[in-house]
Amino acid sequence: MKAGRLLALMVVITPAASVADTLVLRNARIFTVRSGIIERGGILIRDGKIASVGKIGAVSPGATVIDLAGKAVMPGIVDANARFGMSRDNEEAAEVTPGIRAKTLADLNSPEMKRALQAGVTTACFTPGSANVIGGICGVVKTGGRTRAEMSRRESPAVRASLGQDVFASNNSFRGPGGEGLANITNRRPNSRMAAVWELRKALFEADRYPALAGMLAGKVPLRIHARTENDIRVVFTLMDEFNLKRVILDDAVEAYQVADQIAARRIPVVLGPFSDPQSSTPEGTDALLNTAGLLASKGIRIAFGSNGGDPGQLLSWAALAVRNGLSSELALRAITLSAAEIAGVADSVGSIEPGKDGDLLILSGDPLQITSRVEKVIIRGQVVHHDK
Repeated sequence: MKAGRLLALMVVITPAASVADTLVLRNARIFTVRSGIIERGGILIRDGKIASVGKIGAVSPGATVIDLAGKAVMPGIVDANARFGMSRDNEEAAEVTPGIRAKTLADLNSPEMKRALQAGVTTACFTPGSANVIGGICGVVKTGGRTRAEMSRRESPAVRASLGQDVFASNNSFRGPGGEGLANITNRRPNSRMAAVWELRKALFEADRYPALAGMLAGKVPLRIHARTENDIRVVFTLMDEFNLKRVILDDAVEAYQVADQIAARRIPVVLGPFSDPQSSTPEGTDALLNTAGLLASKGIRIAFGSNGGDPGQLLSWAALAVRNGLSSELALRAITLSAAEIAGVADSVGSIEPGKDGDLLILSGDPLQITSRVEKVIIRGQVVHHDK
């Protein structure tokens, strides 16, 4: 990575400042994400917010000062497509459930939430699962905090819809095996890929029945569509034209590289992950590539990574894997920080190290994208919430 050019600011905390809520990090290699790397720099956090980045001057007695000689600091990881610690992925009584709020299904005290925090995930955008045509409303939370109110963030950054096999694979046909008895909850539409598209179109035509969908059609919130295959991604293009959808995000778009030019022309962000060996079996028989992220980024497409039902503790490793297969280090780090925050709708407060943003930081033993580096401390809103010693 190239060193960024940041104006070094001399900051002196006056006695009037709240030193009890002041944290100063010194002598760190700071990966700011937006403005490059600062060597042997400092960060001042006051009342949970980053007050200054660069050269930090004298501080008043009572402030917490941590010397980080030889350590790296980066923004807290943002999981752009999370479902860890959720009691369920989807409502099972209906296919179209735009009123379901994913955030309310997340157990903020679950072991999975704690493991994600320990791995450096400080912000997570929870999305409904892909088993419903329209699964509900996404929600953003902090992974650490004393109360649910402290951990909760935006209520509705996007509406989540899905296409493809996940939507219909578990639904029995009324006429086929297992279809006897109309009370069987699995006897419902859609029962095919084509029927899933029909259900989504029908819901969009009837959007005025659902406040969340009406807001999405009005362009107030984006529509996030789970679409793995090239065919389903092309359906998304058709829906965008038919319903004049301006704000669309593709989730788990395994074959996005096959239609990268069209995605770039429509300026659609793409959330990828989890990652696996493309030689092994992949969902829906998709043709996965290890360098999909690099191919999309080369077209100017904004990419982010999300755990998507996998292990959020692997997000740093997935970013490193993407670099190994062609993605630049700068964009790989952005994919789990600033780009993920932009897609989740919270880039005004997280995703990069700059004044005014939340004091959500990771202290690492070395370069974030080196496989040997480990997360030593996790800081949320200026408070150390995890350390490995």
